[in-house]
Amino acid sequence: MTAADPRGSTAETDLQAAIEARLASLDSGNYRANNRLVLDAFAEYLEDHRDVTALEDLEVIDCRRYAQHLRERVHDDGDDLSAASAHANGPYFTIVRAFLGWCVDDERIESNPARPNRVKEALPEHHGDHDRQFWSAEAREALLNFVGERAHAALDESADARERAFRDRAIVTMLALTGARGAELFADPRDEHRNGLRWEHVNLERGIADVFGKTRKRQPIPLTDRVVESLERYRTVLDPATQDWPVFPTRHHASLAKAAKKGLEAQGWNADDIEATLAVSTSMEILREHGIAPPALSKNGARSLMKRLCDAGDVDIDGEYLKPHGGRRGLGSDLYAQDAELAQELLRHESIETTHESYREQNVIERRERLERALDE
Repeated sequence: MTAADPRGSTAETDLQAAIEARLASLDSGNYRANNRLVLDAFAEYLEDHRDVTALEDLEVIDCRRYAQHLRERVHDDGDDLSAASAHANGPYFTIVRAFLGWCVDDERIESNPARPNRVKEALPEHHGDHDRQFWSAEAREALLNFVGERAHAALDESADARERAFRDRAIVTMLALTGARGAELFADPRDEHRNGLRWEHVNLERGIADVFGKTRKRQPIPLTDRVVESLERYRTVLDPATQDWPVFPTRHHASLAKAAKKGLEAQGWNADDIEATLAVSTSMEILREHGIAPPALSKNGARSLMKRLCDAGDVDIDGEYLKPHGGRRGLGSDLYAQDAELAQELLRHESIETTHESYREQNVIERRERLERALDE
């Protein structure tokens, strides 16, 4: 008799057990590693978003929703997933479809729910990756110089202006020189676990920050001297009341007022006292005085900020503002040209194949140059 799984399915039809069996059937180590990465993400999506943990409960509509999920990820500028990886012939969907086909052959399910056309048509189309922006070294330095000069000029201005200028410099420096994703630095309203990088996760003495990575686990990232100096100066100006303050608080007045009111209520204040305090003090003053953490700048807020900074500094790439995720791609491109493994480590890609795919056009250009040199000898 087949052993029963505590969740109600059998060992034959339990999704995770099927994945492990599929991986055990693969000979290639690299192919097995890529399959595990994709299939674990597929299983996590099904459990979290579709409440599916057993193969017999998996239906065509679940696979279509997964395809739509991949499309959303491709259109999210803060996500590394490319249309080349997610479309019908890309590795993500191909691996899932092949896994479910194997489950049919292994008599775990009767048909492949990822095969119908209505699943494939929900996937993103792939027309090349020319819309995926990379910050050039020149644009990166131009923007860094602009926000640096702006911060220096703000030393003679009001406290509010200084805080804004030093925050903006720290944001640009982090995006340009750490390889961090926007979703790891800023808040994502769609994900309660992504509430912005906190000061408690930044160690300036060691030059390390722990970000909530794409793996949904904390991952350390290195902070160069230039980044550390920018954060140190900014922290002095910001003067966060507690370690759980976000590194980059929002400056949206309504959001700050809401946080102040909610925080005071949690501390036992009555409505009249709260209104009286809000009438004579700014929301940020109240948050700082009473040790209440403000909301973090959101990903959309960071994009809007980058647009304003690029307009003010007259910096662009092909007529577009420097998008937050373009900083990660640009830094990765510069590193990849010198050391592919270092690029993989900084970008925290699961495998070197992911790094090669991310910079495959650059790889081809380098091979062309090497071929030209070889033919000239």
